[in-house]
Amino acid sequence: MWEIYDNLIEPIPDDVKIEDYFAGIQWTSVTAGGCTGAAATNPLQTIPRTEKNILDMSWKEAAGLIKSWNFTEASIGAAAVNAFYNQPDRISRLERKGAIRQLSKEDAFMAHREDMKGKKVATIGHFRFAGKYLKEAKSCVILERNPMNGDYPDSACEYILSDRDFVFITGFTLVNKTLPRLLELSRNAKVILVGPSVALAPGLFDFGVWELAGTLITEKKLTEEFVKKGEHKAVIRSGLPVRLSQK
Repeated sequence: MWEIYDNLIEPIPDDVKIEDYFAGIQWTSVTAGGCTGAAATNPLQTIPRTEKNILDMSWKEAAGLIKSWNFTEASIGAAAVNAFYNQPDRISRLERKGAIRQLSKEDAFMAHREDMKGKKVATIGHFRFAGKYLKEAKSCVILERNPMNGDYPDSACEYILSDRDFVFITGFTLVNKTLPRLLELSRNAKVILVGPSVALAPGLFDFGVWELAGTLITEKKLTEEFVKKGEHKAVIRSGLPVRLSQK
């Protein structure tokens, strides 16, 4: 079950130190090697955090915290992972090598609105404006850990995802460790990882992901500033939306 995490962590340098980090209420940011990454903060801390100072860690060591069962600590790990992958220069290099293809920068739900007509769709998590583009889908199921009226509890994934045509999954699932199982259950669907917390890592395509819809960090200092201020749309306001697929 850790393969997807080890795949993300392996390329990250172990000879570069963490320069700065901040675990806020809304977002967590990590800066290393002149790059900044961010991920939504998960507040669950039932398991003690490591006693080691984050600033004494290498970039790879901090990224490894994404495997922690203290989810606030895992958010630091996710931000460190994103600091490595979610950089414009890196994505440009990968595209030139033919490893990935950049798609339109429009919202993922908008981009697939025609494809989803008459199809069975599921979303893991709530996505703003998604319903606007799903009106002609045959059915749409929302699975949530904290369900609202009309949602299915997340445990319903074991019964629902196997016959879906499209499954949109929040990047938050990497932190809470549900992504590997969700990908197994969604193997018959086109799976799209969506949101500013998504790692734009081509290796994710090897685990059944069809498309990555995340955010490139284009304003490093602004990202750090917004995260520390608790800005709700910190990454969206300081980054650039991008959608990636395999070449």
